[in-house]
Amino acid sequence: MATLEKIRKKAGLLVTVVGVALFAFIIGDLLNSGSSFMNRNQNNVVVVNGNAIDYQDYMARENELTEVYQIQMGTTTLNENYTNQIRQAVYENIIMENVLEPRLDNLGMYITPEEMTDMVEGENISPVLLQLPMFQNPQTGTFDRSAVINFLNQIKNMDGFPESTQAQLMPYKTLWLFWEKTIKQNRMTEKYTTLLNKAVVANSLEAKDAFDNSAESSDITYVMESFSGIADSTVNIPASEIEKLYKERKEMFRQSETCIIDYIAVDIVPSREDYDKAAKEMDEIKAELETTENVTALTNEKSERKYINAFFSVSGFGVDQDAIDFVTKAEIGDIEGPIFKDDKYRILKMVDKTEAPDSVNVLEMTLASRATEAETKAYADSLLNVIKNGADFAEVVKEHSVDQLAENNGEMGWVTEAGALQGLNEEFKKTAFSLSVGQCAIVKSTYGYHIVKITDKTKNVPKYKVADIEYTVTPSSATRSQLYNALNQFIANNNSVEKMAAAAKDNGYDLVSNMRVYKTDMVVGAITGARQVVRWAFNNKKGQISEINECDDKFVVAAHKGKLPEGYQSLASVTPQLKAELAAKKKGEEIAANLKAKNLSTMAAYAETMSATPDTVRFITMATSRITNIGIEPKLNALITLSPLNKVSEPVAGSNGVYVFEVINRTKGNSIYDESQQKNMIEANNSYRIGNFALRYMQQEAEIEDNRIRFY
Repeated sequence: MATLEKIRKKAGLLVTVVGVALFAFIIGDLLNSGSSFMNRNQNNVVVVNGNAIDYQDYMARENELTEVYQIQMGTTTLNENYTNQIRQAVYENIIMENVLEPRLDNLGMYITPEEMTDMVEGENISPVLLQLPMFQNPQTGTFDRSAVINFLNQIKNMDGFPESTQAQLMPYKTLWLFWEKTIKQNRMTEKYTTLLNKAVVANSLEAKDAFDNSAESSDITYVMESFSGIADSTVNIPASEIEKLYKERKEMFRQSETCIIDYIAVDIVPSREDYDKAAKEMDEIKAELETTENVTALTNEKSERKYINAFFSVSGFGVDQDAIDFVTKAEIGDIEGPIFKDDKYRILKMVDKTEAPDSVNVLEMTLASRATEAETKAYADSLLNVIKNGADFAEVVKEHSVDQLAENNGEMGWVTEAGALQGLNEEFKKTAFSLSVGQCAIVKSTYGYHIVKITDKTKNVPKYKVADIEYTVTPSSATRSQLYNALNQFIANNNSVEKMAAAAKDNGYDLVSNMRVYKTDMVVGAITGARQVVRWAFNNKKGQISEINECDDKFVVAAHKGKLPEGYQSLASVTPQLKAELAAKKKGEEIAANLKAKNLSTMAAYAETMSATPDTVRFITMATSRITNIGIEPKLNALITLSPLNKVSEPVAGSNGVYVFEVINRTKGNSIYDESQQKNMIEANNSYRIGNFALRYMQQEAEIEDNRIRFY
């Protein structure tokens, strides 16, 4: 009882303690939950209308598209340019999925299986497939429906192939899944834009007006007085007029979030010591080239170009004038160089010379291997005898060849030693270029036994085998360190935006001021590979100086001068351009009024008064977008079209100056008005614009949060 009494007396304190504990527990849970929520937000690369794509999902899409690029290009590595293209494509696909597809769903638009089949192997083949080289007939260069069907059959039935074959087919399955998705997306976009286009049709008045605007053209003589004759300081532009124009044009001044930076870029170039070292090394290589018996090994070891063990005619050297000049005068064993040009040293050696055809037209079949090489050779001999006894080579190829050329009757086409035959061995090349037209022979290569037949060849010309050793002088690690350390010391001594700007010139650096960069930029000014500078700008604050970034062939340091928020540019920021426009307008009005007051009536009088030389322009219509030597002056277009023949116009204030003109000739076109045709032309011109405008408008209206700058 005593214990209970104590509890009752302390009840208020106990409630308080329990309440504090519960509050701490709840707040702690909320904070933890909030932390997770914030982390999830931080992982979102892009959010479209509330639908978030996190980093893992985004990277999965990027990796998928990267694999497609690699397969199509036949490479395992992609340069930065391709990587940036892939990232942008992934971003745009996400936007379209979340902006366009919901609208399509609401409209009940979709692709039926029958429609998909028609786009793949039917009568209405998708443009995606039409442009793929692997589905084009090698003889005609046109789309081959059977190639698509064969390709799909292999993909669909790949589970029945051996594992090694399945592994070879898997990349092509990946390709097809990508193409299939792209075909559907393109078709859905086409359906939507077609729906919009059908809602906007040309009427008869519009068609007749468009025809009339281009049916008659005018030739004019004109004189022009530039606005530069009136000083800007003499033109008063009230602030109220600038503000009024700003309000009228406000939508033109919508801007993305922008960073303003100054930067210094230092070229990473070789030093004098680097050039001297390279020259010494090339002299040593030349001495070795004079005595070596293994030109191939030395060239492949020392040169940036691999040795090509093939004869070239003069035309085979293309526009390489240094090589052409050398081969046309050199004897076997002669050496020229080191030649220095464009930061490269080069040594040429004449290895061999001959007289031979530049190219030959070859038929070829590759034979399946038998149990032993002797059996394979006997098999080849028997087929060669069959051909020599009159059998059609193309028929023998179809029955016995195991390579892809069998589908094309064994036709390799016109080949050169350094072209299609480069990957084959010396025996194959020597045989192909030594046979007479119509002759056949057996030849062995790394791929097995072949039978080749020469159907034609070019005439014999001088041909040359040349060793070409090239060495590009690049900055050494010592040179790079020297450039880096000098710039680093400069930053340490001038560690503010103001100090960096003030001291740059005295220290031999060129500073670029007030450069605007946007979140999507990959290039800053003339600096390529500058994405890291852009990321730094958006992830740091005004007044900060960046670390030294290596952007391709430059060291770059940036100074942060502030950010402009997303929205509209301020009145103050656009006042100079608006003021210049209003000043030009007032100058034009003043010049035109002064000229009118003189009551001049001839072009000669106007030319003398305006201190201008008359000029002539022909074929101006209402539809002319840019008048030759004048530019874009829509007001002038209209007045010229409506002006009487051989009458001097009144002064016309345009965008670039004040004009006086006289129509000296009019020409009627030979076209006959066809209302239906004219409507079709208008609607065709509108279709692209309407579709683009609609898609762009949907993106502008969508709530898009682009956080890519956080990740790359």
